[in-house]
Amino acid sequence: MGEEIKLGQATRETLRNVVLVTIQREAEFEPKPDLERVLDKFEDMIGRTTIVIRTGVLMLVKSLEMSTLAQGYRHTFSKLSPEEQKEYLNKMEGSSTYAFRGIVMGVKTLILLIYFSEPEAEAAVGYDGKCLSHARSESSSG
Repeated sequence: MGEEIKLGQATRETLRNVVLVTIQREAEFEPKPDLERVLDKFEDMIGRTTIVIRTGVLMLVKSLEMSTLAQGYRHTFSKLSPEEQKEYLNKMEGSSTYAFRGIVMGVKTLILLIYFSEPEAEAAVGYDGKCLSHARSESSSG
């Protein structure tokens, strides 16, 4: 735990495409979080986990990239058009196969949590952090 890791370019590309197709192009606010900063935070987050968790997360990302081939697409996820990527993610979220649903939902959940913890996204949804500062002051005084 705590060892520095770097995501490979292929992993970053898969994650970049997930963010672009699910959030970045769809979000109706400006400015939007910097995509590279989001990916850096993802990298930092998984770098602080155990090797088992880190391996599992990286396998989820790789599975998402390659699973398009098992679903009849002619290319891996990152090589699909944005429209096909969106279609694929929507299809997999509704899949009756737990493995496909789990792959997509796992990757999307992690990346959405990081994306919406960025100051630009927090401001867009009206989050100001007061609830956390209030909770912290109560726990330190009690």
